[in-house]
Amino acid sequence: MISIIIPAHNEENYIEDTIKAIKNQDFKEYEIIVVCDGCTDNTLEKVKQLADKIIVLRSRKGPAVAKNEGAKRANKDILVFLDADTKISSGLLLDIKANINNYAVGTAKIKPSNKIFKHRLMMSLKNNILCRFGVSNGIIFCSRKNFEKVNGFLEKNKGEDGSFIQNLKKEGKFYISKYPVINSTRRFDKKGYISVIFYWIKESFKKKDDPYEVVR
Repeated sequence: MISIIIPAHNEENYIEDTIKAIKNQDFKEYEIIVVCDGCTDNTLEKVKQLADKIIVLRSRKGPAVAKNEGAKRANKDILVFLDADTKISSGLLLDIKANINNYAVGTAKIKPSNKIFKHRLMMSLKNNILCRFGVSNGIIFCSRKNFEKVNGFLEKNKGEDGSFIQNLKKEGKFYISKYPVINSTRRFDKKGYISVIFYWIKESFKKKDDPYEVVR
């Protein structure tokens, strides 16, 4: 019923918890596909006994390529693209299945892994403001049919989620599930919100399609 595709570049510290959160769901009609995107750490060893399928990209290709490669190996009718540091909450997979015919593409509300006030505030602002414009929260889901309509993710290094969602919004509604994902705050803990916001403002004016900045 559902193929869960997890692109991972050096995610040894997070990916076990991400997969265990999937396996703790009451809903069991899924397969887990991990795409090791040029990993040089122990990510592959961590997922060998946890994932149903593993794809190894020998060099780092970026999340768009990893997601598309995962989709090629998926056998189910619903595709869920989940960040390797993002845990799903109970009820989310069942909600995705129950509403799949009512939307073209969707995401879920977000909660922070670190519950200090600044993180809860920023995540709340994202849920109530940014998501309405088609911003995702570490998870994107759609039917295989809709994925194929737009030929998957545009294979660029940045902004692949946004362009994918905007393309599918032309086909139908954008759905935001009330069942949240719990997203790692590592980037904000290490760099701070001002630095991260400035980084994305700067990126919006750059023409060079270089890889995402890695924060571990």
